[in-house]
Order: sequence, then C-alpha cells, then structure tokens
Amino acid sequence: MKVKPRVPEGGAIEDTETISMEEYSTIMKKRLGSEYDRFADNVINRVNPLKNSKVLEIGPGPGWAGIKLLQKRADLSLDGLEASADMIRVANKNAQDEGLAHLVKYIKGVGEDMSTLHDHHYDLVISRDSMHHWDDPQQVFLEISRVLKEDGKLYIHDSRRDLNLAGQLIINVIGPVMAGKMLKYWKSSIAASYTPEEIREILKRNGLNDWNVEADLMDLSIQKQ
Repeated sequence: MKVKPRVPEGGAIEDTETISMEEYSTIMKKRLGSEYDRFADNVINRVNPLKNSKVLEIGPGPGWAGIKLLQKRADLSLDGLEASADMIRVANKNAQDEGLAHLVKYIKGVGEDMSTLHDHHYDLVISRDSMHHWDDPQQVFLEISRVLKEDGKLYIHDSRRDLNLAGQLIINVIGPVMAGKMLKYWKSSIAASYTPEEIREILKRNGLNDWNVEADLMDLSIQKQ
C-alpha cells in the first residue's frame, strides 16, 4: 500500500475562538485517560526509570501524560518543554490540582532548540504524541542526545502515518465514536506523523544506534534503555 506524503501540522496548539485550552484539556483527559495511563505504564515497564530520575517531557500539552507518570512514580521530577503558553497555563493548573506542582516545572520552548537546557542533565526523556508536530525531528533527536545523560533513558510515542487497512478501518469506522469532535484533529495528526522506517533512517544517519524503534497497528515508539 502506497504511503501518502506527510502533511505537516502546525506547531503550538493555542486558544482559539472555538476552543480554549482548558476545554481541550478536559476533552483530552476524558477521551484519552486510559491512554495516558498506558503511556505511563509503558515508560515504567519498558525503560524502567532509575529512582529519583530527572525527567524531560517534550510537548506535554495539558500535562496529563507526565502527571500520570508522576502519580505512579512520585520519586521522579519533571521539566516539561512546551511551545504553547496557553498549554503551559493549563498544565500548571492541572499539576496543581493533582497535588504535583512541587514535582513539575514547565518551560516555554521547542525541541529543535533546547539551548536553555544543560548538557547531560536528564536521566529520562519522554514524549507522547508530540513528534508529529516537530518540523525537524533530526534536530530534536540531536538535542535530546545532548541533554540526556550518557546512560540516560528515552521513551517517545506517536502515531504512524503508514496505517494498513485495519488501522484505517479503526479511524474511519470506530474513530467517530472514540474521538467525537476531536476526530478531525486525530486524522490530521496521523497525516502529519512519521513512519517507522523514516524514523529508523534518521536515527541511523545520526549514529543513534542504541535507540530502538518499535511499531504496532496504530503507533510507533522510540526507546533507549
């Protein structure tokens, strides 16, 4: 099956006339609560963060993925690098409401330029469904490699663009029930996503040979253990 060319999606998600980030946050928590939980479990079970790890989350959005991880591993602390000031406002409120504000700090910025972050500072870098917003994933990977400790760990999750017929069936038939009014955003995110082979090629080109790409029906992940 021929894979369609990638259709880039805008960068920062911000308040609009039709939806505030508070409303967006509420919808995402309701629709994807179990997915945030699964992401946190995958981070813990697949890369096994060291005790008291310093975590960098790229593109936390409303913060639910990182918040769920901290609820399961209260020994961790997290910096969230987020391009949207509106999302930072909401993420800070969510962390406060969940009693985790003392463990979280959100920083305005993008993955392509982490110049405000120190070399080899983080024990773990995570990202959930943010990679399809990255204009230059190669540059983000190089920046991650710089800020991650030499023995640091990595878990990145995102959708994949090269869906087979079963994946397309889920989007077009089950999607309206699963996603509701967010379906159009889900579809645009998939169209903006990368394929596993595209990511493997970028990693190979940059000598990131200990970063492993895994894929299932709908998604892909990048892991360093």
